[in-house]
Parts: sequence; C-alpha cells; structure tokens
Amino acid sequence: MKKLFVYVLISFSILFSIQSTSQVLDSKTIEAKIDALVPTQVNDTTPGLVIGIVQNSKLIFSKGYGLANLSYGMANNPKMVYNVGSVSKQFLGYAFAMLHVKGDLNIDDPVGKYLEDWPEFEHAVTLRHLLTHTSGYREAYTMSNLAGRIVGVDRLSRAECLNVVRKQPELEFVPGSNWTYNSTAWVILAEVFEKVTGEKADAWVENNMLKPLGMHDTQIESYVGEVITNAAESYVFDPEQGYINQESNRAIFGAAEVYSSIDDLVKWVNNYRTATIGGKAVNKLFLEPFILNDGSDSEYALGIGNSSYNGLKLYRHTGGHEAFATQLSYYPEQDLGIITISNYGGKGWLATSKIADLLLGKFMTHEDKEEVKSIDLAKELLEPLRGLYVSSNFNRTLEIGMVQDSLTINGDSKLIPLSENTFYVNGWDSQLVLNKEANGNATLTFTDNSREIFTKVDRWQPTEIDLKGYEGDYWSEELETLYHLTVTDGKLTIKHRWLGEIPLEPLTRDLFKTDWSYNVKFVRDSNQNISGFSIYSGRTLNVYFKRK
Repeated sequence: MKKLFVYVLISFSILFSIQSTSQVLDSKTIEAKIDALVPTQVNDTTPGLVIGIVQNSKLIFSKGYGLANLSYGMANNPKMVYNVGSVSKQFLGYAFAMLHVKGDLNIDDPVGKYLEDWPEFEHAVTLRHLLTHTSGYREAYTMSNLAGRIVGVDRLSRAECLNVVRKQPELEFVPGSNWTYNSTAWVILAEVFEKVTGEKADAWVENNMLKPLGMHDTQIESYVGEVITNAAESYVFDPEQGYINQESNRAIFGAAEVYSSIDDLVKWVNNYRTATIGGKAVNKLFLEPFILNDGSDSEYALGIGNSSYNGLKLYRHTGGHEAFATQLSYYPEQDLGIITISNYGGKGWLATSKIADLLLGKFMTHEDKEEVKSIDLAKELLEPLRGLYVSSNFNRTLEIGMVQDSLTINGDSKLIPLSENTFYVNGWDSQLVLNKEANGNATLTFTDNSREIFTKVDRWQPTEIDLKGYEGDYWSEELETLYHLTVTDGKLTIKHRWLGEIPLEPLTRDLFKTDWSYNVKFVRDSNQNISGFSIYSGRTLNVYFKRK
C-alpha cells in the first residue's frame, strides 16, 4: 500500500529514553506502535493528522498521516503550519506573565483599570480572572449564536465580543468561584494588552516571543482572509456532500488564530523547562494554577492546564478551530512532550494520552476504585435514587437509572457504591453523593474538577393545551433579538428568522431542552402567569427573554 507520509524524522542513532525515570524503549518499534494508534479512517486519500514527540529538548519523532490538501494531493507534513485553535491562548497568557513580572501591569488589577467605558459589576473582575476562565463574563460565541449569527459563518469582530460584556446585565457568577471556559475573556485580554503596550498583541508576541525562540514558521492570522504560507487545509466529511473545506469567518488573536508547525511547537514546549524567554519568574507565574474561592484547585493556569494524568504531572491544552483539532501535552517530570494536530474534523483525533500510555505506562498509577472501595447495596436502597436530576445552573441534566440491580448515569456509566449514598462514576474519575431528604426531594452532588449540585425533578408530559400556554413572542434586550414560540406538530417550537425552527423537549414543568445543547427555563410572575424565559448552556447562563 502506498505510504503517503512524506516526512518522517526518527532518531535511530539513540534509544528512546526518559531521562528522569531511566525508561528505555526500542526505537525500532516506536514508529510501528504509534502507527497502530492512528484512527482507521485516516489513509492516503483522506485528511489526517501530524504527530510530534519531544524529549530532552529534541524532536525524536514526527510524522504526517493523510492529506493536507485534497485539491492538490499534498501530504500532511510536520513542517507545514496548522491552526492550533485555543492552544493559542497560552501565548498571550505567557505575554501577560512577562508584562506582570516586568511591572508594566498587574494581573490582579480590575479589568476596568485598563479599558474605557467598561462595565462595573457588584464584584470586581481582574485580569487574572480573565486569564483563568473564572471571570463570570458572558461568552460571545454562545451569545452570537443565540442572536442568529452563527460563529464560523457570520463575521464576528473584536468589537462585537467586547459589546457582549458591555450589554451584560450581571455577572454569571462571583469571579473566582467557578471555572467556566470562556474565549471572550481572551479577546478582552488582547484589547487590554494593546492599551498597555501601545502595540498590537499579535505583533508583540511575534517580536518578543516567537522570534527569540526561533519559531519562524509560526504565523498569527490578524484579519479574515490573510494568506498563511505553507498552511494545511482542514476538512469534514458529509455523507451526502462529500468533503467540505471548513473555513472560519473570524480572526481574533488571543482566543485563537495561531498557525504553527510541529517543529516550532517543539521549541515552545521546551520553553516550559528552560524559560528561555521571560525567565523563571515568568514561567512560574504562567504555570501556576488558579485556586478557586473555596480553596479548590481549578487545574488551570494562564492559558494552560496544570493537572495530572495517572499520577504524572501534566501541562496540557487542546484547541479546535475550523476542522482542526490540536492537543499539546507535556509531562515535566519526564521532560516529554506530545503534540497531535488533526485536519480531519471528528475523524483524525488521536488522544495524546494514548501515546503517553505507550511511552510512560509503566510509571503511571492506576487505582482500581471498584475493587478496593466498593460495597454491596440492596436494590431497595438504590431504587428511590432513580430519576432525572437538574443542575442548580439549569444547564445540565443527569439521568440515574437501574441496570441489573446497579445504578447507572445516563444509561451507560455504572455507579459504584462507596457508601450508602456515595458513588464512584466508573470511567469518569468522579464521585456522586445522592441524598434522599425528609420532604421526599433528592439531591445529587457531582464532584469532578468542581462541585455541582443537582436536584431530582418530576418528569412532565404536557398536553397540547399545556404547551399552548407558552406560545407568544419573547424579546431579549441584551441580544436585541425576538423569538416566536408556537406549537408545531405537537411540540413547542422556537421560530427565528435566521435560526429556523428549534423544537423544545419537555424535561419537567417549565424546563425544556433543545438539540442545540442548551436548556430553556420559563419564568412565572406572582400570579403564576408566564412572564418570560431564560436560556442556559454550558458556557452561558440566564440569558433572559421577556414575554411581550
């Protein structure tokens, strides 16, 4: 079979070693083992991915799989540049750490100190909150979609992103109390950066970070349509239309827009260890995780994750833009970095954790919680806990069911009893605490990287007469958008000029879900008349529409 990867760099002169652990792998077998991990959908006629592994400052493995350009039959190549999406955030995060250490700004200052006509809320939002996704600001991408401007299709400018926060009626949560991924924060940061330095953020990063590190292939897209040299294309496959070349209609540095190669990203990964630019104080600030108000670790620093994987310390970030999907993982104690970039939306993803398992597996720790801690519980103790649970933010639901005398979550993951009301979620590395209260209500506390409370609700099957009571026009002052609700084919449906028709599926009384991954909660006045509704999603809470 024809091999399409035209660029392979493997150091066969030395055995692959992990310096801090003295692990040695046979370099003759490493390529074959990684090849075996590549998704089977990738071949020499499809888009694919590039992979790079850096250890002890050296690129010891790099290889391209599949095509970088379907029109010209160009192969993916680690020397080509790819849009790394949200992996771009760490470049601006590092730049802020440099300015902070230099004394040009203080990341604990309120945002309003640096921006004119900036809203002040009940609680102060600092630059550090923006840098760590803990601000409570609105997420512009979600808000744009709700207004009928689909991100990636319709143009989204920096000014529009800033105005989302300017029109925000209140913070979504107390700053520092919650970690909610928010790309808008990084658009605001780029604006602040330019106010402080008097220079475009992308130009400053190029001159003060990329060039000193020798990252000469890396380019930052500063406007829509800018020509990026030596760039791969990205694709999705549609069963009816075939391959579609995905392109973005936004270019806002800070949140994304960095194009880089495997070779250049190796130089960036090495800076985690060497602190070649900025020095140790900058590097320490950049990698220090934010501690939430309740004292818990957010496991996120200034644009990069700081956590662990199977007992090994890990710096990591992912990125998705157009149909590119990037993962950058670095294990500092082993001085091992793994980079994968796919240009095949949904089909070229190879988790860096699988490569880490291959290279570092013997040094990882795996706790078998089911064998060590599980207990037996009678079915009659489990039965009352079954049902639908809704999060306190109304943006998530969990279905607790029963399969073969064991509780499950959402029909698949088994709940392993640790006590009468505490369960480990098999495969999630999370715990649930289920409580049956005296008043008959049940609550569920879900703990993974954060703590979230769910309440058990009664399922509701409304009649068409019930649904008719929700019909009407609803106006959002914040979005300057009108939604028309009507019953169509027995379903309550949102109708919008640009969004089309969005069916609402009832969960419990006054709470509906959509297939757009957000929930709609209706609000009633003191007379129990419907006065409006609010929309809740993973990144955006309580976007209110008033009934006209």
